[in-house]
Amino acid sequence: MKVLIIRPAALGDTLMLMPAIAQLKRSAGIVFVGRSPGADYLRSYVDACIDYERGGWHNLFVDSSEKGRLPYIPPVNQLVAFLHDPEGLVTKNLRTIFANIPVHRFAPFPPERDKVHVAFYLAKCLEKANCPLDAEASLEEACRRPLLNAMSAAPAGGNVVFHPGSGGAKKAYPFPFWLNLMKALKDLPPYNKERFSVLLGPAEEPLFTYYQEKLSLGETEILLSPEKERLCALLTGARLYVGHDSGITHLAAMHGTPTIALFKDTPILQWRPLGPAVRVIENKEAGPSLIKQVLEEAEELVSCPRNTLKKSSFR
Repeated sequence: MKVLIIRPAALGDTLMLMPAIAQLKRSAGIVFVGRSPGADYLRSYVDACIDYERGGWHNLFVDSSEKGRLPYIPPVNQLVAFLHDPEGLVTKNLRTIFANIPVHRFAPFPPERDKVHVAFYLAKCLEKANCPLDAEASLEEACRRPLLNAMSAAPAGGNVVFHPGSGGAKKAYPFPFWLNLMKALKDLPPYNKERFSVLLGPAEEPLFTYYQEKLSLGETEILLSPEKERLCALLTGARLYVGHDSGITHLAAMHGTPTIALFKDTPILQWRPLGPAVRVIENKEAGPSLIKQVLEEAEELVSCPRNTLKKSSFR
């Protein structure tokens, strides 16, 4: 069996497919259609990776003769698309173009009434489409081992990595909070001897100079949108990662990095990062109490990094 999966989405949203792909690839071929940068991290785990932004995929949303013009796709046995389709046009076009195989179309995210983890929802949709996988088992595996890293666990040493940005302003704490957190963590053994790294994305580029002025550059490096290889190497070798609910945080967790994820205004049940060494803190206020929580979790990750989650954590 070979399955065509279509899911054009942001980094974190794309990574939510990884638990299903990790299990599915053992018994089926996978052709994935998605957007960078998320698709770049899935490329090594699928048979073919196609850029949704090229080749006429927009024609799926057009009711005209142009709708048949899509890029070359290797032969597949069935199709699963995670696309919005309020009027049914996308499903109609997909079934016209792929007339000889089963076509399954699902919403990109679970309905608001369904309180389930997004990765579980995606895996369950693939399961409903008769793909050979077990949705619950895929989530359990994602919490036992790093899906994006062949290592059984993150290394014991390396930088402490901070990502003070996020895909949405409502998810993020003020930047002075991060400076106070770094100062507090610098006094906490065993992290006080580690070099600190601050990851900034395109949205945080205006703050690059701010961080340069506020931080001791002899002890802290500031990285602005590092390339994929550099980013993966940094995360894989990190002793600790701290970040908001963001794509980079999901990436760190799936690399097996001891991860502290800070949730301010998004549901943990749906977006909890998946990895073998993840701690989640929910707090709407950025203050001393939150810093204390982070320090406590950081200390615990040294002595007990493994997850102790139950199935009920995801649905």
